[in-house]
Amino acid sequence: MYKRQVFANRSKYLPGQTPALPSATFGKSKEIFNPSELASAYNLMISSVTPRPIALVSSRSKPNDPKAPCIDNVAPFSYFGAVAHDPPMISIGFCRKGRNMVKKDSLVNIEARKEFVVNIMSEWYLDAANHACGMFPPEVDEFEISGLTKVDDCQVVNAPRVKEAAVSYECQLEHVYPVVNDKGDPTTEIVLARIVRIHVDHTVLAENYDPTKPEVDTTKLKPIGRLGGNIYTNLGDLVDIPRPQV
Repeated sequence: MYKRQVFANRSKYLPGQTPALPSATFGKSKEIFNPSELASAYNLMISSVTPRPIALVSSRSKPNDPKAPCIDNVAPFSYFGAVAHDPPMISIGFCRKGRNMVKKDSLVNIEARKEFVVNIMSEWYLDAANHACGMFPPEVDEFEISGLTKVDDCQVVNAPRVKEAAVSYECQLEHVYPVVNDKGDPTTEIVLARIVRIHVDHTVLAENYDPTKPEVDTTKLKPIGRLGGNIYTNLGDLVDIPRPQV
């Protein structure tokens, strides 16, 4: 599918050969950090675990008063990954916000409804998706302030989908695992969810794909990854390396 490319500083490798180090000073000195002694490990984590895929989560509130209107929410999260394919499962880490460490609106909606949508971010709508990450109050619909288009076409879950997304997962909640810090304070909830429907735009499907084992052409999807700080990245160079024959 992909044209084989060579990274700028990638040397030719032979099986069993020790990889070349990037410089003569590499490995001469290092720092070892104890996370419990840092004011925060956030910057270190997001700048070293890279690139990270981004889950643009769209969800719907469930008011206690049945007469009250539902509020839709959309926000990006980069503590995200695929963890299984049979059944397809994803995980998302929802870090709490503010001095009072309150749960984010997306998590509140997910815990209330037990369902949500994950939209895969692509280059063509990065700016709008990024705008949705602001600390807006619960009564604000981020679809409206970001310009993202809300679509109610999910088959199983009661949540909106992002029209601009080429791939969207309808998800049902399976588990919420709380994370507490050394002080015993809850700081994060890890959500494990099952994908029950996958929406894929025809423009990003791989050519001549097998309908029983469909595949997305990543070069057409143009996914966005998250680095440290406020930095995003695209695919860049690709390299197709076959698995070793054992």
